[in-house]
Amino acid sequence: MKPNRLLLLITTLALMGASLHAADRPNVIVILADDMGYDSVSGLNDKMGMATPAIDQLMREGMSFTDAHSTSAVCTPTRYGLLTGRYNWRSRLKRGIVGKWERPLIEDARLTLPEMFREHGYETACIGKWHLGWNWPKQGGGTTNKEAEIDFAAAVKGGPNDHGFDYYFGDDVPNWPPYVWRENDRLLGEITTKMKAGIMVGVSAGPAVADWDFRAVLAEYSKRCSHFIRQRAEQKKPFFLYVPLPSPHTPIAPHKQFQGKSKVSEYADFLIQTDAVIGELMRALKESKQADNTLVFFTCDNGTSPKANFAELDASGIHLNENWRGWKADAYEGGHRVPFFVRWPGQIKPGTQSDQTITLADIMATCADALEYDLPDNAAEDSVSLLATLRGETASGPLHEVVIHHSVSGHFAIRKGKWKLLFCRGSGGWSPPREGEAAKQKLPAVQLYDLAEDQKETRNLQADNPQVVAELTADLRRVIEQGRSTPGAVQPNHAGAKWWQGLPWKKPR
Repeated sequence: MKPNRLLLLITTLALMGASLHAADRPNVIVILADDMGYDSVSGLNDKMGMATPAIDQLMREGMSFTDAHSTSAVCTPTRYGLLTGRYNWRSRLKRGIVGKWERPLIEDARLTLPEMFREHGYETACIGKWHLGWNWPKQGGGTTNKEAEIDFAAAVKGGPNDHGFDYYFGDDVPNWPPYVWRENDRLLGEITTKMKAGIMVGVSAGPAVADWDFRAVLAEYSKRCSHFIRQRAEQKKPFFLYVPLPSPHTPIAPHKQFQGKSKVSEYADFLIQTDAVIGELMRALKESKQADNTLVFFTCDNGTSPKANFAELDASGIHLNENWRGWKADAYEGGHRVPFFVRWPGQIKPGTQSDQTITLADIMATCADALEYDLPDNAAEDSVSLLATLRGETASGPLHEVVIHHSVSGHFAIRKGKWKLLFCRGSGGWSPPREGEAAKQKLPAVQLYDLAEDQKETRNLQADNPQVVAELTADLRRVIEQGRSTPGAVQPNHAGAKWWQGLPWKKPR
């Protein structure tokens, strides 16, 4: 055979092999609901009082984790942790969230989940709420965080497209300016500075997108995600789709199709619509014959917000604050214990359950494991692969030696087996007692709970178990100072705010 023909044959066979290998790779979808705690899924809460049939179906078709946690009790930091596999408090964000007009939180050099997929030939897309900051272009050049200086007609960098996503459609936070859709790095529509009642006046987004309307946001994402999934059935490349939903976070704005559906409240209607979106995405997968080769994660960014109006819901027989103490923003379990379901036909046995303590940061190492990707030491420092557990292998011990929790005000808690130690006097967040109130009551500086016996965190055992307090304190210090909670080389934390204040040791190295 002539050398050039031999080279052509070798090249052809190599390309065929690569194509077959790519075809065997699963599509991956990560769905992140917003402000929807563990008790907001009827399959997890016998006393919920209403149904989430689509999410329950997803739960039945895969594995559910009963001890899963968002990496923070609020929005932005959890999104950072999910997309980087790293606790947010290692970044510049030591408490709270990224604010209006604020710069990007994800560091330029940091490996992200979509970048990892793109390296492996995946098409990557994000459709939904970003809330991780942008580089707002300044009129005349540069960037700014002052609204009056922003050039809204220019490209807005530092968002999803600069962190691994080939395509983006969404918003920053629905009830934050500039109240317009974004597609890739552009704002859609004419921007004016006149705002009224949460609506940007003068927006003309074209025939494909309606004028900004809170009630249209979730429905628009559902439609676009479904369309994206169905279109991918004709493509040869596998895809990674990140779906950060804006619901049931405020503004509580169910689409007109769902208004009054619950006969209880608009919040309950919005929860029903959220469940329906999950049903639409799964229907798109099944009807496009991609369901059997798609790995689906469903989880939430933190616990349920008090904006749900727990008293009103309880009076109507709907109990979303039933099993855990506290709510969104808290170091208590209600702040960060969330539903976590994974579906992957042929790989995960339907209807299975794991009681391993995990976090949303584990999605990155799990996907890396599925891709046979070796994560470098300076990436996903707090992420542990769940793949063996998902495939039914029994672990010899816990996947995480410890898991760290973090409240809106920057208070830490650490979990190790049945023990949970909180470095705050109260909730560390929004539920009573808040820190000021707890200080007035002269409550102890730390709280220790045995979650195996007291899942509602009612009996503080710190005074009777000084050795446990000392052990968990040392564990927290080690995880902070090593810059990671997984094996590997020591990594730096971002310097800046004195975030170690309130912890019982001096400034970490």
